[in-house]
Amino acid sequence: MMNIVSGARKSLGLLALCYISNAAALASNAIVTGNQSDTYYRIGEDLKQYAMPELRNLSSKGAVDNIKALSKTTGVSFAIVQSDVYQTYVNLENNDPDPAVRQWASDLLHSLRVIAPLYNEEVYFIVHKDSPMQELQDIQDKRLAIGPDGSGTNLTAKNIYYKLFGKAPVVVKPFIENGVLGADEGTKYNRSALWHLAHPDAGSEERKVDVVVLIGGQPLPLLQRLGKDYKLLATNIKNDATEALLKDYSIGFADQKNYPFLPKHMPVMMVQSYLVTAQFRDKQRNDFVKKLAGSLCQNFDKLQEHGHEKWKSLVWSPVNPRLPSLLSGWSYSSVTKPILESCLPKGTVSSSITATNASPLPCTMEDRAIGLCQ
Repeated sequence: MMNIVSGARKSLGLLALCYISNAAALASNAIVTGNQSDTYYRIGEDLKQYAMPELRNLSSKGAVDNIKALSKTTGVSFAIVQSDVYQTYVNLENNDPDPAVRQWASDLLHSLRVIAPLYNEEVYFIVHKDSPMQELQDIQDKRLAIGPDGSGTNLTAKNIYYKLFGKAPVVVKPFIENGVLGADEGTKYNRSALWHLAHPDAGSEERKVDVVVLIGGQPLPLLQRLGKDYKLLATNIKNDATEALLKDYSIGFADQKNYPFLPKHMPVMMVQSYLVTAQFRDKQRNDFVKKLAGSLCQNFDKLQEHGHEKWKSLVWSPVNPRLPSLLSGWSYSSVTKPILESCLPKGTVSSSITATNASPLPCTMEDRAIGLCQ
């Protein structure tokens, strides 16, 4: 009888260990992205659908919260963030009055790693059609709706404003108007602020908005639905203040074919987005990180064919697998970089098999000049 009980206990113990192991595996298979109307969330869904079915796509308030989740939430192995979020944690490391926060920020900065740059996100400054504002430089001292603290839009809008004017902007606290619908609070905030632009006399005084700031890879569904009551502020490319922003940002264009409310293509600021991970000690977690890199390589053609339009604008691809240089402070994951940089397009046979007896010829200056080699 004792042997039977002992055997049963051992079996239950093994089942419990298997359950814990499986739960741990599931817990590490998550990426945090953005609210469900954001490009980030769509990119996460694309990765899940076309590259890794076991990946869990978790919605969030945006880039800053994504970094927090990556560092503090059990099971989150990946995040999508804007490149300028790094400076936020540098500021925390150097200036926060709480020593524990400074230490946490320092540890986080030393742990964050980039898997790959994704795409540039356009930064949209939207106003009412009758507003006298025409350009980005006209937003000084205006009331800005930039979403909740912790969102990437909030961070980038404040950073751009400070670099332009040397002070913090006047920020409208996020609000939700009665009757405004959306898949999540972030979407409701944006729709409420946009509704207020089209109805400038509605609502209480503290809720009035002059400028709504939205960030996302085009085409951004929310902007595709805007009508004649709105206009987009242009970025003056020749302005000295704009040039000062180009250390952290770049200039792109909002395409009229994506946004019917635009009269023409409009120059806008852009911020780079990164797919990031961290340096993990757990082998199982690192194996999953490696698996994502391999799946990205193997299924990149599906992502480009069926996923969001922005997959077609990535600098990295199996055709061009060399990863580009990163903005100051960021570095690549040593776990994923060798996998992505050795990636080959589908149907390509590795040179180690097809050219075992071949050795590379020296590349002369003349050859480089005409593009024969590098």
